[in-house]
Amino acid sequence: METNDAMENVPIPTMTLPEVEGLVHEMYKPNPPQTISRIQEILQTLQKSPAGWQLADGLLSRPDDNIKFFGALTFTVKLNTESLSDEDALSVLHKLVSFLITSLRDGTAAFVVKKICSTLVTYFVHYSHTWSRCIRHLSYSLDKCSSLPIDDISETAPFEDVVQSLDVENFYALTWFAQFLANEIEKIDTKSTKYIPLHQRLTNNASDVVVFLAHGIKPVSDQNTRPRESIACLHAWLQYGYRIQNQTLAQQLRTLVHPVINCLPNDELYDVAVEVLTFILEDWRPFLLKDHIESLYSVFESQWGQDKYRLLLQGEDVDDEEVQFGLLMLAFAGFQKIELMDETNMRAQQLLTSLVGLLGAGGYPGVDNKIFVPILEFMGSFVEDLLDTLHEADSTDNVRWDKPPVWQIMQAVSHSSRKIQYPSITIYNSWDSTERVAFGDARKDVADFMQSIYMLVGKELVSVFASKLLEALPISAWAELEASAFCLGALADCVSDTNTCDDVLTKVFGSPLFDLLRQGQSVVPVRARQTCLSLIERYSEYFGNHPEFLPPALNLLFSAVGDRHLAMPSSKSIYTLCSSCRSLLTPEVDAFLEQYAALRNNELDPLAEERVVGAIASIIQAIPDDSLKLNAFRRLLAMVVVDADISLQLSSYPEGSLLPPDNPSILRAYDLTQRPVAEVPASEVSLQLAIRALRCLISIAKGLQAPTESVDLDAGYDSPQIPIDTNLNQIHIDIMNLLVRLKDTFSSNIEVVDVICGILRAGFSETEPGPFVFPPQMVTEFMTSRWHGRVATVVNTASVFVTSLNSGSQKKYLGEVLGQLLPWVFGLLNQLSEPEQDPELAQYGLEFTQRIMARRPEMLMSQPPNMLEFLFMFALKLLNGNEPLPKAAAADFWTTFISIQTEDQNTQAIVNDAMSYLGPKLSESLIQNIGGKAARSELDKLSEPLKKLVVQHVNARQWLQAALQDPTFPSNKVSPEDKELFLKKVIMLRGQRSTNQVVRNFWLACRGSNFAYAS
Repeated sequence: METNDAMENVPIPTMTLPEVEGLVHEMYKPNPPQTISRIQEILQTLQKSPAGWQLADGLLSRPDDNIKFFGALTFTVKLNTESLSDEDALSVLHKLVSFLITSLRDGTAAFVVKKICSTLVTYFVHYSHTWSRCIRHLSYSLDKCSSLPIDDISETAPFEDVVQSLDVENFYALTWFAQFLANEIEKIDTKSTKYIPLHQRLTNNASDVVVFLAHGIKPVSDQNTRPRESIACLHAWLQYGYRIQNQTLAQQLRTLVHPVINCLPNDELYDVAVEVLTFILEDWRPFLLKDHIESLYSVFESQWGQDKYRLLLQGEDVDDEEVQFGLLMLAFAGFQKIELMDETNMRAQQLLTSLVGLLGAGGYPGVDNKIFVPILEFMGSFVEDLLDTLHEADSTDNVRWDKPPVWQIMQAVSHSSRKIQYPSITIYNSWDSTERVAFGDARKDVADFMQSIYMLVGKELVSVFASKLLEALPISAWAELEASAFCLGALADCVSDTNTCDDVLTKVFGSPLFDLLRQGQSVVPVRARQTCLSLIERYSEYFGNHPEFLPPALNLLFSAVGDRHLAMPSSKSIYTLCSSCRSLLTPEVDAFLEQYAALRNNELDPLAEERVVGAIASIIQAIPDDSLKLNAFRRLLAMVVVDADISLQLSSYPEGSLLPPDNPSILRAYDLTQRPVAEVPASEVSLQLAIRALRCLISIAKGLQAPTESVDLDAGYDSPQIPIDTNLNQIHIDIMNLLVRLKDTFSSNIEVVDVICGILRAGFSETEPGPFVFPPQMVTEFMTSRWHGRVATVVNTASVFVTSLNSGSQKKYLGEVLGQLLPWVFGLLNQLSEPEQDPELAQYGLEFTQRIMARRPEMLMSQPPNMLEFLFMFALKLLNGNEPLPKAAAADFWTTFISIQTEDQNTQAIVNDAMSYLGPKLSESLIQNIGGKAARSELDKLSEPLKKLVVQHVNARQWLQAALQDPTFPSNKVSPEDKELFLKKVIMLRGQRSTNQVVRNFWLACRGSNFAYAS
């Protein structure tokens, strides 16, 4: 068959055996995919044809291995797809056994022999009743080199003799068959009545399996056994035994555990033996008996075990065998976890000591040390279990460091903190990205481990790392200092609620550490400086309790923030420290402003700058004197506005204007890693400067927020208003004018719009006057002005704005604000040719109206009738649409509308009149969705308006019934009776949660998902 055309013309039912052979050969050649596909199609057709049995027989008789393999595969296909009488089935069995015997004698490749064994397993799955003692029959047949009659095999005669007489090839085949048998039948449902006899027949063969495996599993291979394959076969039977949990089978398999343990010292058998024992220890713990445990202890204590341990402990780049040994120790330790907690069990304590010692094994965690992380995870789990045990015994106050197992845990602390020390820069740079990430993850695991141990030993753990840090300081042991600072930082969350560790921390922060860190990279490496700067941020509460350490800490941080390597940790620490200690720092606000002014003259990272201005803003917020507060704010604002002004100037440059890479504006617009080396369009620089200025503004706005703000939900229309200072009013005007100019110039950019809206939101939650707490009318006019893009974000911001007005002391402005915002939102939605033209705008627009409807229905329902009609039709379109988020918003809208109950009689009358018209349309939309149009994930949302409808409206049944009977109902897979039953259930449930399940079931029935609806 040289071409596809030739194959197309082949009459498949009349193909000769040589022609089929030719096709099989072609399938293994590098032919085009379409040719291979066509060959497979022809061969599969032949396999499934009535002549498939003869084809399989003929192919298995050919000398070529690939042809034989396909013959065995064809037998498998026929056994899986056709039913045979018992007589015919036995005929097939004898053929397969005969083929197996022949293949073992004529040098057939192992992959073919394995395939024949696999086919025999398929036979057993379908016809086990004809071959109930398959292991025994196959063994006798292999020994006699002939497929013996089933009835000639004695089920009571000793089996050991025939097993011992099998030669090595026969033993291979028997082992493969038994292994495949367990693997395959493990996949079959153990609880199905249909397969109970199959599982019973397989377990009846277990005694024979144990006999030949006991013969095969020996520490040294003899001429006729293959212990490696025997252990792999045992593994398969253990997995099967674990699955079915048959006590008789478990008892039989237990006899093979000692032989496997004895194979551990054999290099050729080590890996498979470890794999089997690890499986038992981790997954099937009740399987092991006391004498098995004693044997495993003896293995670890033997000279061989000690040698393995030393190799794992000493070596870098250890091979997988050594790692496997460590994992076996771990699995055994997990099995012995209760014993490890018993300080009187010396054998268990020695095991724990050995395990902990492996935390100090050579190599770097995650890079060339593969055992560190698994042991650390075990120790973390062990500590948690120990804590639970101590809590149950009410003994947490009696923990002693010098007694097991806490002594070993503290050794784990020492080892793990040393192992996470960073290597030299040369070694670190030689790692690839995956190795660096793995090492970083190992450090995080150590941090979690330390937090677990703190729960056990408390303050003393903080003392350990404080001492390590202070010991490393005078001898310039920077790697040890960095690791100690890292572990100390990891404990910050554990001690944040108390000041019990303040005396220990004072030793650290009162040491020469800060002075040394200020000396720069030439003295202290970057990594150590970064970690120590982060340490300040982690313990910000300590500095609030000890203000005498604030000046040196902040001086250090500000000296580091201009360093590109330290900008991130130092700026984060500045922000956290200033925010948490704001009241203590207000006298120094001028110094902070001067520091910021100096930093602006240097190359300051944009994110670091945002944090610094946010930090200064938080200090300004805490200034008690309003006049001083506004003056400080003006100074801060003036510096940020410089970038905005330059941005607006650049935006007015002629189109196509370019700036050279050394232009000062470019230095401000881009951070060091993104700075261009060629000329840049002025328009691009202008945009980047605008974004930088706006991001600083939003950081300032957030910094000015009161740290614990509470909205007065009971504030009414007549709540007294705090008069706004004229200076503050001018600040509002200045900021808003700036925002207007930036909006008008750059609002086609998504980030600009997002940040501007974030600036507005920062003031919504405030209850006291402030620079970003703009008058409601000012906010309204700004939002309803012209935007070049991303108006959906503005609408979403308007929703938050309305909610804040309705919840705060400015409720009296709500009517006026809504009078402008509602027509604006309606106008935006009306501009959409279809709701799905801008799904985000459609969603946020409808959510805006839904929020108003939920809180002030009279304001929404008092809008002009044409606007309301448009809104309701728009909401129906979204409910009928395919966009998931707008559809969810529509479901919420209708749920709210249906539920409106107001004391305002005029509003309620409008709602009732609207519902009499909209009820049938809404019912139709809901039924169309539930009838199959909606996605499954949308059903819970759609169930909510349905539940409200049947509870709130007497005509709901009539409307829903009409929708179910409508000719446009989307499914023909449910009968009228199914529809009536669905409606009956929904009405009877009266809005209960179980309606959701009824809806899901009906949707499945409408989709035709083989669901019996009436069940």
